[in-house]
Amino acid sequence: MLSPDEFIEYQKFLISDVREKLIPQTIYTSIVTKDLRENLNILDFGCGHGYVAMLLADLPLKGAHIYACDCDEECLDVLWGRIAHREIKNLTAFHILNYAQIYMPQWLPSIDHVFFSFSVSALEHADISLPQIVKQMPVGTQFHFTDWRPEATHPQLDIFVPSAQRIFVSDFKNLLEHSGLNVQQEANEKLLYYTMRAIKT
Repeated sequence: MLSPDEFIEYQKFLISDVREKLIPQTIYTSIVTKDLRENLNILDFGCGHGYVAMLLADLPLKGAHIYACDCDEECLDVLWGRIAHREIKNLTAFHILNYAQIYMPQWLPSIDHVFFSFSVSALEHADISLPQIVKQMPVGTQFHFTDWRPEATHPQLDIFVPSAQRIFVSDFKNLLEHSGLNVQQEANEKLLYYTMRAIKT
């Protein structure tokens, strides 16, 4: 468990130039730019300071709206401030409670894409929480996961997210299938992170 100061430093790392160099933006942006539908509703779950949410909100997607949620109110305070400062109209951030059973607000519209960017491994009870989240999404919702590879090493990452707290690819895939998702694509190159795409059927 990170101390409050370490957690703040980790969040800064996730929106830093270092992260930009390690993880290309296209692993997020190319997914939704290939979806030619209008009025997409996109959820960034465990948004932190909003790196992915703001990245997607800047894309020229006709009628799209980005929703971002996190259980940490200090992170959301930062994101709310960034939204207000830039007067972003297509991004709504909201708070959720980090219990085993996670409930989405009733006002949330039907979601087309859900992004989990380094947030599944941060769930206290992922084997309970993720199935609960999937259950609340409509059939056809596409889920996009990015998480840290346990065998990878990086000076900052090894402090913020030690290897023991990360999820192996095989276990991650089993978790998605246990949660009611059909895994359609996985990228297992020897990088610092891995990605998976799944759909609720």
